[in-house]
Amino acid sequence: MRLAVCVAAVPNPAKVKWDRFRQVLDVQDAEPVLNPADRNALELAAMLAKANSATFDAYCAGPGASSALREAAVFGAQRLIAISDPRLESADEAGIAAALSAAIKHDGGADVVLCGAATASLGSGAVPGYLSAMLDAGLRADVVDAHVEGDGLSVGLIDGLSLVRSYAALPLVISAASYAIKVRAVSPILLMRASKKPIEELLLAEVADGRINSTAPLPSTGATDGPLESNRKRRLNETVDGPDAAARAITLVSALRERQLV
Repeated sequence: MRLAVCVAAVPNPAKVKWDRFRQVLDVQDAEPVLNPADRNALELAAMLAKANSATFDAYCAGPGASSALREAAVFGAQRLIAISDPRLESADEAGIAAALSAAIKHDGGADVVLCGAATASLGSGAVPGYLSAMLDAGLRADVVDAHVEGDGLSVGLIDGLSLVRSYAALPLVISAASYAIKVRAVSPILLMRASKKPIEELLLAEVADGRINSTAPLPSTGATDGPLESNRKRRLNETVDGPDAAARAITLVSALRERQLV
């Protein structure tokens, strides 16, 4: 079983300031760190890998990838893969997912791809939905545990106040729940040890399939900016609505496939 975890780098929430004169969030002094929700996906991947004598790789696309991947190494990621391209600096969820899916396909695909529920910056939770569509895989959101059952996975997920278990065929994209997963503490010593692990850098042009032109703009959702992206050019063509990240991801996959965009 091949496992892959997609992580993101976000501005350090502890260093983000409010600029009351410009009325925007100032992230200039906020160094990139691992997206907090991605720790749940990494912990879930580590548990699944250990139970099946497998390993998992961590992928990150865009600026700050190295910082996010260093922490991912603490959770036991075997390979750390950073995808770089100038276009990723302004890419939205669709563009990031396109880069991640291209890298995963370049490496031979994955049986299970795990993600955090949403990023602390964009916060839409749409990336798992895009990955599901682009990798032609199933999708389970708000997952707290998973184990192999036959040719697929038995997945435990949160549905309201209940824990529901269902069978999911492979390949599968999992959006880890933002709670109910016991995540290990990451100490400075562990981070220092993890800093010795090499990071593989892939250029998007090297891994892109026919869907990604090496010079054209990356795919875009057209969604509006998130709370930490106030300096990003606003996109007002389309918004992915939903009460939570899981609903938005599932709605997004359905809409994309209905419109045959993937």
